[in-house]
Amino acid sequence: MAPQDNNNNAAAAGDDNDDALANNNSKHSSGGVSSVHEPSKAVELGREPFFAFIPAVFRWAGGIVGGELGHLKNGVTSFPSFTKSYVGGAFTFYRKNPRVFYDEVISGFTVAIMQVPESIAFSFVAGVPPLSGLHATFWMALITGLLGGKPGMISGAAGALAVVVTKITAEDGALPHLTTDERLNVLYMTMFACGWFQILFAWLRLAKLVRLIPETGMIGFMNGLAIIIFMAQLPAFKTCPGVEYFVDCTLDQRQWLTFQNEPWVLTATLVQVALCMAIMKWFPKVPKIGKIIPSSLVGLLIGAFVEHVIFRIGLGVETRTVAQTAQMSGSLPMFNWPAIPAGDSTALQVVLVYGVTLAAIGGVESVLTLQACNEITDTVPKISESNQELFAQGLANLISGLFSAMGGDAMIGQSTINIMNGARYRVSSTMSGIFMLLFVVALAPFINLLPIATLTGVLFMVVISTFQWKTFVILRYGRLSDSIAILLVTIIAVFFNLAIAIGVGIVFSALVHAWDSGTHVTADISFPSNLKINGVHCHPVKYVHIRGSIFFGSAREFINQFNIATDPDTVIIDLQDALVQDHSAVAAIQGITHRFAQAGKQVLIVNLPTKSRGRLERTHGDYDMLQKQVLHKGDVERGGDSLRNIAVGYAPSTGEVNTDESNTMGDGTTVEYHTHKVDPNPHSLENLEMLHAPLTANEVELELDQLAETSKAVTIERE
Repeated sequence: MAPQDNNNNAAAAGDDNDDALANNNSKHSSGGVSSVHEPSKAVELGREPFFAFIPAVFRWAGGIVGGELGHLKNGVTSFPSFTKSYVGGAFTFYRKNPRVFYDEVISGFTVAIMQVPESIAFSFVAGVPPLSGLHATFWMALITGLLGGKPGMISGAAGALAVVVTKITAEDGALPHLTTDERLNVLYMTMFACGWFQILFAWLRLAKLVRLIPETGMIGFMNGLAIIIFMAQLPAFKTCPGVEYFVDCTLDQRQWLTFQNEPWVLTATLVQVALCMAIMKWFPKVPKIGKIIPSSLVGLLIGAFVEHVIFRIGLGVETRTVAQTAQMSGSLPMFNWPAIPAGDSTALQVVLVYGVTLAAIGGVESVLTLQACNEITDTVPKISESNQELFAQGLANLISGLFSAMGGDAMIGQSTINIMNGARYRVSSTMSGIFMLLFVVALAPFINLLPIATLTGVLFMVVISTFQWKTFVILRYGRLSDSIAILLVTIIAVFFNLAIAIGVGIVFSALVHAWDSGTHVTADISFPSNLKINGVHCHPVKYVHIRGSIFFGSAREFINQFNIATDPDTVIIDLQDALVQDHSAVAAIQGITHRFAQAGKQVLIVNLPTKSRGRLERTHGDYDMLQKQVLHKGDVERGGDSLRNIAVGYAPSTGEVNTDESNTMGDGTTVEYHTHKVDPNPHSLENLEMLHAPLTANEVELELDQLAETSKAVTIERE
């Protein structure tokens, strides 16, 4: 009953205005601008006062602060009861499921064994004492295991941060004027700041920004990381005679091992590297024990045996060990406030700049690792889990800086192994940190015996697994822009740092996307005859149905659809399948309207989407013109040709494209116009791909039904 009344009212309103609109239409004969765009029920366009945003901003900020204070209050008040129920529930669960607890502990023990060699190796990459890396793994695994966003995910001293840290600790890095101990203190203060920045990222819910990183950016990131780790292993092939610890040797004192000066030492070093790599490659294929004992641990044990029994005792040749590289003594972490040199602005700048850089790199790698673990466990990812992981990572790095540890982030290799071992709870990741501390205290004498060449072999295998070998396939067969993005990110990562490389990759990919999207704007143009707009006859008319997103990259393509000299006096722009995205699009529409008005012609807008209408209302320069330009909305008429049929020149009775005089251009040429299926999202990729697909009669009927249900089109019909 109500729809029928609405139709009758609309028809009556149209009849009441026939005379007025006809009088305005007569201005065409005298060169004036037609006013068929002044319907009986004009669209109520409106925008808020200029300074109305100020109280809205205060309300928004107050809501955020109030919400966060509420969360804090709830957390503090519920902490005792939550802790009691959490601990009690965990105790009850593992008492009923002792096998699960056993599997979790064993998995944590296995991961801790695997982390020992990598933590030591990454310590040398970062230029810090081995104890700093081992303690960092303890703190990272313990805290993220208890508080992280993904149970079973492993964190520790990682290569992504180590390759950046080395620029702080290196003699030729960012602080060449400081001593070694002073540079280490700056590093620990940087990790303290890094922790605060990551906590800030978590509070601001920035984990969702990781989705902006394109796949090509991640490939370049991993390639750059692999190359940097490889370059960091080159000091293993250097010697420094006359110095007790290699780390105390200056860059000028270090000499390359060659077959001229140290042939046997270089040969033994190469043998150790190759032996460790071969063991890590083939030992996992040994039946039964190959999947139980970590191959890196086997490589270290055999490497230590070869070094101290075969080389030193049997051949009288020795290579450098951990004990000869840096002082290593097993001890518990000790609190030590990192005091940076007073009044050193360069050191303070390094703390802030590298703090943000390390926080961003660690956050990105941790969130990506969490997503990889969710894929393995078939878990639906949540943004809250990522932000919780960011908070835990930040707290762990903050504490690491206070206990002279180098910090770290999530380790995707160990996390994957832990999850695939069946670990699904927090016990495994927490126990890996506890076992790490036990290893540091109890196994320090053994760690001192490890050859540096063996650790280099471990990291060479890390390099091989980290580098994305599919890069060469993409470079050969992929799109040029993808190849450039990968190379660009890789090169910047190697010569600058990983955070800048990721940022450049995002910007480059965004520019490529903007360029591509600018070419996806298309238009169906027709010249329908005997057109009635809101009950008023209008002829001739150019009907332009725009498809795609109008923004700074496509504004020129949109403008090219119009020609002031040859277009008729009335131009209708249908934005049903278009989106006005930015002010460049608003300016393009405004410019077309203004230039046509100067030529005595009019531009009308129909089927304006809500988002596009809002942008036009807020920033359109000629607000009065916009109010007259946007026609009021009505229902899609089914009695005659529909709005879409007029737009594309479609003949529904025959199911073919209409090629009568209504589709004849000004120069007499005939043009066929096709439409596409209606999609719930008019800007989807499927919609863009079907722009030129002709429809059958049945598909047209289905499309009209969807339009009648979902759209609010201007009443335009052809007699």
